[in-house]
Amino acid sequence: MFLSVASCSRPPEYWKEAKPGQIKVLVTFPPLYAITYAIAGEDAYVLSMLSGQGPHGYEGAATDVFKVNDADLLIYNGLTLDDDFVGRMLRTHQNRKLSRLNVGQVLKKEDDDLIQKNKHKHDHGDGKPCLHGPHDPHIWLGPKQATAMARIIAAKLGELDPVKKDKFAQRAKAFGEKMSEIQTYGKKAFDGIDKENRNILTMHEALEYFAEAFDFKIVGSFQLRPGMDADPVAMSQLAAIVKEKNVRVIAVEPQYSSAQAEVLRDSLKRDKIDVKIVTIDPLETAPIATGSVNPDSAFFLNKMRENIDALAKAFQ
Repeated sequence: MFLSVASCSRPPEYWKEAKPGQIKVLVTFPPLYAITYAIAGEDAYVLSMLSGQGPHGYEGAATDVFKVNDADLLIYNGLTLDDDFVGRMLRTHQNRKLSRLNVGQVLKKEDDDLIQKNKHKHDHGDGKPCLHGPHDPHIWLGPKQATAMARIIAAKLGELDPVKKDKFAQRAKAFGEKMSEIQTYGKKAFDGIDKENRNILTMHEALEYFAEAFDFKIVGSFQLRPGMDADPVAMSQLAAIVKEKNVRVIAVEPQYSSAQAEVLRDSLKRDKIDVKIVTIDPLETAPIATGSVNPDSAFFLNKMRENIDALAKAFQ
């Protein structure tokens, strides 16, 4: 929860690297940082609220107030991913000049066809509904969606600084071209792999846009709620899916333990079924170098290519 910080405490200088005249942009987590940084150039300073911790289940921290109170613009993903903690923050902040951008909401309004509907209509054995609402919020993992996100962010920055509107739009276009290169790179990486044998299991329901972009299919997930392990019944069902759907790859995430995937792999091996485990990063977190306050701006593009390479190799 958001806590007050003692008045005698000296606020951390989160915005000390911002230059005079730059728009101060606060984003909620690393993918938004990478995309916004690419659009901002020298005309805005971007700060990522989260880095080593992902948005799933984040409750907020006392220091967040120092980030939002000095920002000109808050950008968040929306689609239920970061809405809760952003909503609490917006109810408690004291920044009257703050503009805000819910990227997922705008994308859904402008091009609903780019937003995937959640396929799973179920509870999770604890009586609670699906964590993600009716739409899959992991929009940054699809090249088409990431390109649209860049355009939306550029338009918002252009509203705040009309003189530089064209510069923001040009950078968004350049980012879109890089996404097109990623799309082409991925298509080529998966050439020669039979599309009928591209079924995988995933850690949680995060890779649907990535799967759509590169023509593979997710047929099951271990965590129906991020961080909530599959129970024995679910594990048995996943084993059945592997056999029925000829699954040969399990994608795990660095943010979660791969123990259950390893248990399933070893169990299947006793039935003479070989399944590979591969790490695919949904990019919800990113490391920060010592002395920095933000992730490496290049991590997004680098990790997208690494994900493609890792999955293509696993299918071979």
